[in-house]
Amino acid sequence: MHANDDEPLRLYYRKLPNNSKGAIYIAHELLGGDDTWYELIGSRSSSAPDPEDGIALDEIFSYEIKVESNTLTVTIMREGKDDVVQIVDMTDSGYDDPSQYQYFKAGVYNQNNTGDDSDYVQATFYALENSHMGYQH
Repeated sequence: MHANDDEPLRLYYRKLPNNSKGAIYIAHELLGGDDTWYELIGSRSSSAPDPEDGIALDEIFSYEIKVESNTLTVTIMREGKDDVVQIVDMTDSGYDDPSQYQYFKAGVYNQNNTGDDSDYVQATFYALENSHMGYQH
């Protein structure tokens, strides 16, 4: 999720080479400031063990990002498993300034700058939905 100056939210899926499953974590960037990290499934550590409840490659999962007022809620949903929910209070994050419009992007950004030249990233989006309540044109 982007604002015109920073990123209120980045959602990451990362599977380390020796692990069979990957982790999901988020970063909340304060306007003009540092990131606050939240681990939802597994760990974001570069030496993390295989996450017990992690997500395997080709495993389908869904996520929902919802912002109401200054409350950001990220929910990870998987068939047969309890939802994983992270709530972030953005009251002091700086994004309630009317000049800080927010918008969503979905894609794959390779964050690996220490791996082999043959490393790559891939994702499949089966559906994307967005809605804005109270949005003024």
